[in-house]
Amino acid sequence: MVSPDNGTGLTRRSVSAYDGRVHEIADFLGQHPPFDTLDDEELERVAAACQIEFVPGETVIIAQGEGPRPHAHVVRRGSVSLLDEGHVIDLLGEGEMFGHTSVLVEGPAAFAVVAHEDTLCYRLPAEVLRNVLARPAALRYVARSLSGRFEMRRDEFAGPLTDPAQRPVAELLRGPAVIVAPADSVQEAATRMVEAGMSSLLVDTGNGLGIVTDRDLRQRVVAAGAGPDMPIGEVMTQPVRTVGGDTRGSEALLEMLDRGIRHLVVLDSHRKVIGVVSDTDLMAVETRTPFHLRTAIARAGDVDALAAVMDDMPATVIALHDAHTPATVLGRVISAVQEAATRRMLELAAERFGPAPRRFSWFALGSLARRESAPSSDQDSALAWEGDDDPAVREALTERAAFVVEGLKRSGVPACDHGVLASRPLFARPVDDWVTLVRSMLSDPDQEKALIFTSVIVEGRAVWDADVVAGTIARELERARDHPYLLQRMAIFALAHQPPTGFFREFVLEQGGERKGTLDIKRGGLLPVVDLARWAAMRAGVTAASTAERLDAAEQAGSLPAADVATLRIAFDLFTQLRMQHQVDALRRGARPDDSIDPRRLDPLTRRYLKESFRAVERVQRGVANEMGLRPR
Repeated sequence: MVSPDNGTGLTRRSVSAYDGRVHEIADFLGQHPPFDTLDDEELERVAAACQIEFVPGETVIIAQGEGPRPHAHVVRRGSVSLLDEGHVIDLLGEGEMFGHTSVLVEGPAAFAVVAHEDTLCYRLPAEVLRNVLARPAALRYVARSLSGRFEMRRDEFAGPLTDPAQRPVAELLRGPAVIVAPADSVQEAATRMVEAGMSSLLVDTGNGLGIVTDRDLRQRVVAAGAGPDMPIGEVMTQPVRTVGGDTRGSEALLEMLDRGIRHLVVLDSHRKVIGVVSDTDLMAVETRTPFHLRTAIARAGDVDALAAVMDDMPATVIALHDAHTPATVLGRVISAVQEAATRRMLELAAERFGPAPRRFSWFALGSLARRESAPSSDQDSALAWEGDDDPAVREALTERAAFVVEGLKRSGVPACDHGVLASRPLFARPVDDWVTLVRSMLSDPDQEKALIFTSVIVEGRAVWDADVVAGTIARELERARDHPYLLQRMAIFALAHQPPTGFFREFVLEQGGERKGTLDIKRGGLLPVVDLARWAAMRAGVTAASTAERLDAAEQAGSLPAADVATLRIAFDLFTQLRMQHQVDALRRGARPDDSIDPRRLDPLTRRYLKESFRAVERVQRGVANEMGLRPR
């Protein structure tokens, strides 16, 4: 073998737009993914950027661990072997691409690539390839190439060396942060940013940090016609969002998606700045689609346009699922997109109805509030406004709420069947009325529907103008831990949903011995865990949070034993993953996703895991019943 690019046997030549080979290359690439998603003009541009490379058999094209790669290759004729520590794990032939994962993650090559025989390749520069793969239409190809071909070795392939989602963000930094003073000129600051190869810089004001991104420079300086001598402090955004250096890439990415931002300042264990991480640092291209959706949602000019954007949501969910995105993470992505749609509908409502008669806060409830949405999730919401319950104000705000609810329905987010909606009188009231109602429920949980209402409201998370309530309702709900009788009644409520006992042939066995033909994975699996986590978190003084966060709080406060928390975490992940898989399968078929799983479609191993999880959750329920002095069910 010979070394790559050492001039021995490896020949290469460029092509030009006037070379007949450009058309030949374009025709060839257009027959193979991901280039088959390009139009003719785009194909010509990609082909013109290619170099033709001839590689003799047994030549090392890419050494394992080499990188990051400045280019990728497509096999035109011949074949290449992929090797892991000298062992051949795959053979690639005509039309297949290699080296692109190193380009995407800007990290070392996970495998060596050796010409299996005399091989002709097209070599593509990294910047050209990234433009191709950043397109939503190429998403599925990227997902499969990153996780499908090497499924048997996924732990190694998607491990710390290659998968940004699994790595601490401190390992993903391109270099130390560029920090300037507020009085520095835009030109000076931009020059330093370019020299460092960064897409952002920080501004040290002496009283905190601000951030300036390359997009800020384009929009606030160039497009605004500002001069190069403008102080950079007039361009910055403040305050900045921060994460710890040990935060996993997937969590940082979700933070960006939740906040609608593309940069996070990274801090070490002493809270000192060590760099800035961007969305492109954190993700392979397949996770960009939610950002495209968020951008398109923000630009939707009316309800019809928003509905058209949201039509892309099922395809996005399918693609992310194919990319092995964990179901819990995918649930947060769906939630983030639905939140963005809700905020856009509220903006459209303001355009239609004009300024609101009172400032108000819009609350997400249920799975959206917990950021645990699924494709089948509906909308649960509430409304709180400043001032008294003036009938004219109520009428105006509920009309606005009805417009938002209907717009979300048209955008694929159905309204709650039980009427838990901001457009209904029960869930729309002034802040002071909310406080009075919560206090009443805490002191007298036996009043009609108090437990149901408490379990719903305790989920509430403001997604619009949280300053209206400023945590007032949440602080009232946190006092639930000081009401033992309420907690006992909430424990009874939390134990109402019982998991099945297991399976018998094609049937699901319920607790009372009843046999059912379908498994309701939400009612029989997820809800028992969600209800227990909600109760345990209320006992710990925690209200609106995800199920995982509630379990963490319960463990820290001792309101659930650590062993029970571990049991519920494992069961929740299993139920969530199975539910997401079932609903994604429905989306593929063009069917409406639901929670009813046919037991006959479950393999024996999944059945066994489910049976063990059902029984484990039921043991936790028994423990809670015993501790709270409740009679065994």
